[in-house]
Amino acid sequence: MRTRRSFRKPWTALLATGLTVGALVTCPAGAAFADAPPTVTSTIQVGPYPAGVAVLPDGSQAYVTSQSTGAVKVIDTAAGTVAATVETGSGSYAVAVAPDGKHAYLTHSAENTVSVIDTTARTVGATVPVGAGPFDVAVAPDGGHVYVSNADANTVSVIETAGNTVSATVPVGTEPHGLALSPDGHKLYVAVPGDKAVQVVDTATNTVSGAITVPSTPFDLAVTPNGARIYTANWEDHSVGVIDTAAGAATGSIAVGANPLAVTVAPDGRQAFVSNYDDNTVSVIATADNTVSATLPVGTNPYGLAITPDGKRGYLADFGAGAVSVLDIPRPTPTVTAVSPATGPVTGGTAVTVTGTNLATATAVTFGTAAATAVSCTATSCTATAPAGAAGTVDIRVTTPEGVSPAVQGDRYTYTEQADLAVALTATPVTSLFGGRVDYTLTVTNRGPSKLTSGTVSVPLASPTTATSTDCTAAAGKVTCTLPAVASGASVTRHFTVPVSLLTYRTFAVTATRTASVPADPAAANDSATRTCKANSSLSITCS
Repeated sequence: MRTRRSFRKPWTALLATGLTVGALVTCPAGAAFADAPPTVTSTIQVGPYPAGVAVLPDGSQAYVTSQSTGAVKVIDTAAGTVAATVETGSGSYAVAVAPDGKHAYLTHSAENTVSVIDTTARTVGATVPVGAGPFDVAVAPDGGHVYVSNADANTVSVIETAGNTVSATVPVGTEPHGLALSPDGHKLYVAVPGDKAVQVVDTATNTVSGAITVPSTPFDLAVTPNGARIYTANWEDHSVGVIDTAAGAATGSIAVGANPLAVTVAPDGRQAFVSNYDDNTVSVIATADNTVSATLPVGTNPYGLAITPDGKRGYLADFGAGAVSVLDIPRPTPTVTAVSPATGPVTGGTAVTVTGTNLATATAVTFGTAAATAVSCTATSCTATAPAGAAGTVDIRVTTPEGVSPAVQGDRYTYTEQADLAVALTATPVTSLFGGRVDYTLTVTNRGPSKLTSGTVSVPLASPTTATSTDCTAAAGKVTCTLPAVASGASVTRHFTVPVSLLTYRTFAVTATRTASVPADPAAANDSATRTCKANSSLSITCS
């Protein structure tokens, strides 16, 4: 029978083949990426053979295990120094923290146990026996259960955190290593390199519900935040596999560095980070198109990587260097590509939709220098209520913790002076034996928000009627009333008279309509008014 090589303990041979760290971040020829590549900003010495790293949910501390000792180093992320050492059992490969940050769980392969660290007291609160050769560990999103891959027992142990006891043991494939949970916690994905597969465990029943065959040996895996994909670190063929979880099938692979050991997906899902053990590099994969966007030189034999919840910093265990590399991960700055509508009154109040990218974490939307209200954003759009502003064009810019969107042509918004004119018309019949008439009073009210500079109201009349007026221009078949400047909230009146004669004994309607005004009138619905009159004779005229 062929003896299968251990995936868990390749360290002696791998350390001998570790490569020298490069000097520059490199990108593949022709590759384009929206996000700037990460950089190593500092290195923290932590002791021999660091392997697993986990960051507390608040990002304040990172826990680093040692494969050769039981000393767990606690890094103060703000200070960038080792703040404490927690003595546990023997060496450990993996560590995971509870969603509430109160406990950390780490595996001890030589002892077949899991240590439970109280992160407040920084002491071991419990030791839980599990299966043979425990390797990876994952905590359920609700914190109720911890899952441990037992590489030598071909099982997964399920620990109930309330009592720190094993509540179930799930038989899986050969040499299970990496573990990852779906975002809802309903599925546990298990990397089974001995079978070239990823098995799916139903966490409700603690049974294997399916297996996804892959073309290589998946040593580690990570699930995207939306649960749509799994990325696998394939040790033997120097690649990262891509699995579509909905289809339950491998969809492709991405060439990375030599002997990738671990893969981590950023909290926002935009990037996957792959530790290339024999290249002393980290490959950065843009998940939008599954291409390697950058290759980052790091310390000797990189392994476990943990990223802070805000996605800005990573802590990478450099196994061969006895250190942790601190990665600065630039976050994408917001951009604005379009605004709708692109105009509105100087008084503000217009609901505006801002379209762009990287907008989800917006802390402010500004029109020029004035802050909008009622701001609500997704990754690609914001809705906001325009503040008041001076007449003219401003840039709408979005601020996030990562920066401010640059001013571009597409973000421009024009404040306009607007005067909403409301037209009203009254008709008063005047009867007479020798000729009746209808006296009309035109009232134009400026509802604002701006002052009316000038305007015109036109009144067409049926031919051959000719009106008379003391303050409008009357001509055959038409009356034109010119409006003066009118302040917002004020009104102006005009008058004209239409005679009633034998030729006009009938029902007739007169309509007055705003035909021009400066500044623009934003509402057309109230721009005209009509009165209808009926003349049976010069002594019988009625209007409504």
